[in-house]
Amino acid sequence: MNVTFNPYIKTTSFSSAKKNTAVSEPNRYESEITNLLAQFSTDKKAKVPPIMLMKGINPNNNNVFDTFTKIDDVTRKINFVRSQEAWNDCLLEEIEEFNVARSEYELDKTQQNYDHMEEEMGDIFYTAASIAKDSGIDPLEAFKATNRKFYNRINLMERMCVSPDSRTPDKLEDCKDYQRRALWNAAKRKLYDAQSIRYLA
Repeated sequence: MNVTFNPYIKTTSFSSAKKNTAVSEPNRYESEITNLLAQFSTDKKAKVPPIMLMKGINPNNNNVFDTFTKIDDVTRKINFVRSQEAWNDCLLEEIEEFNVARSEYELDKTQQNYDHMEEEMGDIFYTAASIAKDSGIDPLEAFKATNRKFYNRINLMERMCVSPDSRTPDKLEDCKDYQRRALWNAAKRKLYDAQSIRYLA
């Protein structure tokens, strides 16, 4: 006879004059967990109260990178760290799952489908941040660097549009797609060259 172990059921034995009988009664933790999980069907920000590892961590904190660092430290503590190759595969998997969720939302724009799409995008962010951390990169500083890059590049594109020798419209938003791509590549090259000079100085 195959017996399935349920960690939320405890077995109490008692003896009688005829035989010993095993009586299963619901473990009090089973009802606690059931009540706890019920929150997630009504509260989008519901969270499991911490026992030990997650004490002092608020997953709803707006300082997402600070929270990520704390949670990621816990995952490393329980040996959940992946190899670089595995993280890369995981990122591709998360992107695919997001694409599926986005397709589902485009077909049926329900709140449930939106929440699913949002969650999958969060998985992409988390996985990318973990890859950064494994590479010795501060995710927050990396995001800041990208923000500066886009800020400078678009600013330079706009200046190129209004230059006297430009053959594009004066406003960047009035440019055709091929003009925007040409300006993007030109600005990218100029900024890259300027950065290279800085490192060589």
